[in-house]
Amino acid sequence: MMQTEHNQPASMMHGIRNSLAAVLGVVLAVAVGSAALATEVANPSHVVVSNGKSIPPVNVSRTFSPSSPGRVGAARDALSEFKGIEESPQEIAKLLGLRAMAAPEGAESIIGPDNRVRVNPTTSFPARATALVTFSAGRCTGWLIGANTVITAGHCVHQGGGGSFYPTSSYRVYPGRNGTASPYGSCTAPWLASVTGWKVSGDDQYDYAAIKLKCSVGNTTGWYGFFWQAASLTGLPTTINGYPGDKPLTQWRSADSVRVTQARRVFYRNDTVGGVSGAPVWYNRPGCGLCSMAVHGYGVYNGPPFSTNNHGTRITQPVFNNFISWRNAP
Repeated sequence: MMQTEHNQPASMMHGIRNSLAAVLGVVLAVAVGSAALATEVANPSHVVVSNGKSIPPVNVSRTFSPSSPGRVGAARDALSEFKGIEESPQEIAKLLGLRAMAAPEGAESIIGPDNRVRVNPTTSFPARATALVTFSAGRCTGWLIGANTVITAGHCVHQGGGGSFYPTSSYRVYPGRNGTASPYGSCTAPWLASVTGWKVSGDDQYDYAAIKLKCSVGNTTGWYGFFWQAASLTGLPTTINGYPGDKPLTQWRSADSVRVTQARRVFYRNDTVGGVSGAPVWYNRPGCGLCSMAVHGYGVYNGPPFSTNNHGTRITQPVFNNFISWRNAP
């Protein structure tokens, strides 16, 4: 009896020590997690990849990456990896049933008279380097920047603000899609990439992403160039090619100019609607060719300049560097 009474305090102390250790472990885990979150937020251009792949960063000195028209006149269907495909009526109906993705706020807008023009056919450059992007949650627009790399909006690959990537296996990309016709077939994806500014914060200033393709269709279709500059973009012409939800599976183009430039946003009045998210905002830049300055994604909302313009994420030097690293990655 005395021995049992003697051991009770020791047993109690052992339990208290274990409890304290458990509490301290939780506190430490929370602290480490908070530190990691703070690091992610402090580095909004840090790359995140759907399969955890490590992509080496780059820091290039140049300010533009030129466009390429691809293999002009190439026998497209001789390239088996992306032959033109025949879709069943059921498959087309499934594509039409996908939701046209819009931004979390400020869905893309028609501003004044609708000045969109249909691009038909889509077998000339740069229409063929503009792609319909489909996945489990809907459909967006993307644009090739190399043989196997497509740029789109962050909200077209990841829920943002602490959410998750959409299933990579659900992605299918159709360069130059034109209604029921897919002149360059389609490609699937091994991985998706975005940045912590979108993943963690859902910040529209970092709403951009990449889709890596399992094919090299860009060698035939060509690809857009892209550039960054520290100076204002205001006054530059803007063209947007994309796949609007109200014109299912067909490509449309609109034209305007940069109305307002911010550090990480570009504002314009090109007419767009949901589904055009991820489209290039481009113009014919000397030395660069058909080159994009921003990734389109947002419409009219809140006060000025948001209330009178659509806008996209500006290609800054860190964005440019990420594009290059994504394009270079296998």
